[in-house]
Amino acid sequence: MVQIESNLAEDSFRISLSPNRSLSWKSTWVVVMLIALTCLSIGLAFTLVGASLILPFAGLEVVLVALCFYVVFKKTAVKEIIYLTPQKLKIEKGINKPKKVWEYFRLWSYIIVEKPQHPWYPAHIIITSKGERIPIGNFLSEEEKKHLVNRLEKIIYSYH
Repeated sequence: MVQIESNLAEDSFRISLSPNRSLSWKSTWVVVMLIALTCLSIGLAFTLVGASLILPFAGLEVVLVALCFYVVFKKTAVKEIIYLTPQKLKIEKGINKPKKVWEYFRLWSYIIVEKPQHPWYPAHIIITSKGERIPIGNFLSEEEKKHLVNRLEKIIYSYH
């Protein structure tokens, strides 16, 4: 998802990039609880019939499913924020807070779109400055990447 906010008073832009999520944290928790309730009730029913060995495996299944949901949710919680002003370019990457931060002079920075060698592979958007290459938006779809590149071009040309 690409969100662009502009501050006309400071002539700055804030571009927020995040992967698409199908469920919120609360919805994910509800799905995991429904799966847990179903598996554990089946395990309890088998235990009452006399097959008590099924209950520990039902519990293990619930734990593994919950762990998988947690890992997927953490991967989709990644955020990249790009701040653009006439003088500076700042990139922040992290989950709940910035884990890595890069800050450059905007005039010395370049945005490169690397086309894939094969049509099935995704394009890569890379910001370079001072010999560093920072990939951005790797989790975006191709349409979102095109939209981001078009918007970045318009923002950069607005500074000239």
